[in-house]
Parts: sequence; C-alpha cells; structure tokens
Amino acid sequence: MAYGKNCTVQLAAGTYFTKQLVAYNFQGTFMGMGKDQTIIEAIYPLTVTGFAGPSLCLPNITDCLWPTLIMFMEGDIHVSDLAIHINAPPGTAVHPYSLLGSLTTSLRDGLRFMGKRPTHVSVDRISIEGLPDNSANSFGILFGFGVGFNVVNEVIYTGELPRSATPFDYYFLSGSLTVRNSSFKMAIDGVSQDGFLRSSHETIAGNHFENLFVGMDMEASESSVVEISNNVSSGIYASMWVVPWQPAFVPSSPSRYLIHDNKFSTIAPSAQAIYLWNDPTNPWIDALVWNNAIELQDTLSDGIDAYNTKATVIWNNTITGTGYDAIGLSGSTLSTVIGNNVSDFAPDPSIGLAQIYLDPGTSHDLVVCAEPSNTVLNQGTNNVVIGCQQLAAKSISPPDSKRSLGLPKGKPWLRQP
Repeated sequence: MAYGKNCTVQLAAGTYFTKQLVAYNFQGTFMGMGKDQTIIEAIYPLTVTGFAGPSLCLPNITDCLWPTLIMFMEGDIHVSDLAIHINAPPGTAVHPYSLLGSLTTSLRDGLRFMGKRPTHVSVDRISIEGLPDNSANSFGILFGFGVGFNVVNEVIYTGELPRSATPFDYYFLSGSLTVRNSSFKMAIDGVSQDGFLRSSHETIAGNHFENLFVGMDMEASESSVVEISNNVSSGIYASMWVVPWQPAFVPSSPSRYLIHDNKFSTIAPSAQAIYLWNDPTNPWIDALVWNNAIELQDTLSDGIDAYNTKATVIWNNTITGTGYDAIGLSGSTLSTVIGNNVSDFAPDPSIGLAQIYLDPGTSHDLVVCAEPSNTVLNQGTNNVVIGCQQLAAKSISPPDSKRSLGLPKGKPWLRQP
C-alpha cells in the first residue's frame, strides 16, 4: 500500500477477494467507487498465526496474522466509498483460534484502527455486512451473548496495540474517529470503541445500524468526547451502550458523551435503546442525552437506562412502546430527567415499573415531567419529582428493584490470561 502523505489508493468498481491486510502509518485515502460498486470480500476460512499465547505479536501478513480482515496501524486515514462483505457460512470465517481458552471461528474485526501515536480516522459512505452464525464456536455463542455472527466488530477503534509481552501492557490510543453516512449489518457490533483510549474525539453520525447485537459499542475511555447523532439503530440487546472495558483499564478522568437526534429501536425481548453502565466506585461517564426518538418493538424493553452515573442529563426524548420503564435511573446521583415525552410508553402490566423509575440507590436526582399524567416510581432518597403522577412502591411488582440484566461487561479481551 502507498504511504506518502496525502496519497490515494483508488479501487475500481468490482469485487476484490482478500486475506488479511495490514498497513502501518498510512497517510491518505483508501477508497472505492461507491459501496454498491466496489466490494471487498473476505476469503474464508482465514488463517490466524501468532495471535494466541501469553502475549500478542505485532500484526503483519506473514507470521502474525490477527483475526482481522483490514487493519490500519496509526496514521491519518480516510476510508470511503466501498463495501466489505463477510460471507462465510457458519463456523468457517476463520480457522479455529484460541481465545480465553476456547476455540472460536468468528472473524474478530472487519476494519480495525490502532496505534501508539495519535491516529486520526475518518470513515465515509461504506457498508459492512456479516452473516448470522450460531455454530458452537461462534464468538457470540461461546461468550454468552445468546446470538452469534461470523464477525464481532465491523469497525473498531481501540488502544490494544501491545507494548511488551506483559499482559495488558498496551499503548494508549489518542486522536480522532469519525464514522459518517455508512451502514452496518449482522455482527455483534457495528462500530466499536474499546479500551486504552485517551484524549480522543469520536463522531458517529448519520449511519444506519441493523440486525446487530449492539449498534454502537462504546467502552471505557478517558478525557475524551464522544458524539453520537442522527443515526438510525436497531439492537438485539441495545441500540447503543456505554460500558466498562476490562479491569485492566480504569479511566483516570471522565469522558463526555453527547447522544442526540438519533432514532433507536429494540428488536428483541429485554433490550434497551440507550444503556449507560458506570463503574460505581470510579464514575467516568459524563452523559447528555437529548432529542432522541425511541421505539420499543418487543416485550420488556427499556428506553434509556443509566446505572451508577453522576450528573447525567436526559431531556426532550420521545419513547414509545412497552416494557419495564421508559427512563430508568439506578444508583445515579445529581442527574436530571426533564421534559421527556413518555405518554405513549406503557409499563408492562405484569412486571412493568413506571414510565420513569428511580431505584433505591438513587439520590439527589431531579425529575420534571412533560405531562402531569406521566408516572414516576421514586424509591431513592433526596430526589425531587415535579409535575408527575407519583406511584406508591407497593403498587408496583416487583416493588423494590428492576431485574438484573446479566449484561456482559465489555467483550472478552484479546490477550490470553
């Protein structure tokens, strides 16, 4: 691949079959003629070498082949106007490789960005599509997601580049990621940001996410800004979430999450549109959530759930459907829920809680309802509820808490323990 500053690698219209590709310090544009004209297909099954063991090797295309189709290792990278298809039938995307003591055959990534220097990435007008894979060695089946695909992350931006053989001794990644006007289908994640990210700016805007376990997978970062806007996303588990990475990385400072003007829907039971899960002992999520339209299309779903967050602001969202609650705060403090349209959300008649729910762990939160008929169940302490119909705890079953979600907290890390 060309490496000169501002270089362009232009693929003509057609279908290209490839094994793993790795580019270091790419400074330029990698582009096709359009996502309906230039198609890159993964040759299957791909071979993985040097990936498992006590340490990760530095990726290359000879003796250290990662389970990633296309990998850019730092640079100033623009990818546009092409499609990536992973068409492998169940169990055939990759020759079995070891991950956490189990053999998996799922492709880890379609398009991966890492680096030890500031890395700036923009992705425009691409599409990536995998296939369902519920075979025994599928990543999603092996690691308890309940549903499988032949690829885990379709786009991933992460600080997982090994600095030494010491477990979890990774370079921090900084820089920027922009993903715009693209589409992602049939994978565990559409766009993913994993751990060891610092001082970055991420913009996920104007994309379409369909038939994914989670549309946008944002995992722990520090001193960063993440803006998610004007996307359309349906999720089997969540349209989007912000969750911890792994215990090896605990952010030392918070990151701000701006989530607005999206259309989210849930397509499976007990799913959530927006899920924020903070470390209760080390809060790092600073979230503002506004102007989102949320439609819950299956049973026992939730609109917006915030767990253990501090000073979260949720306003002017519209939530329809049925489930446990439209907006739920659990263990939060100093949060604000104001002016949300939840009139067309109906708590499930058997185990629903309320349109807005504050669990016993909440304190010093403020709720201002858009309509006086909006129901609120406030089980916390020192919360202020204004202009709402407050429910008595005894009128709700179960009266004292929501169900435990059993969510996998981040994806299993790449390094063997």
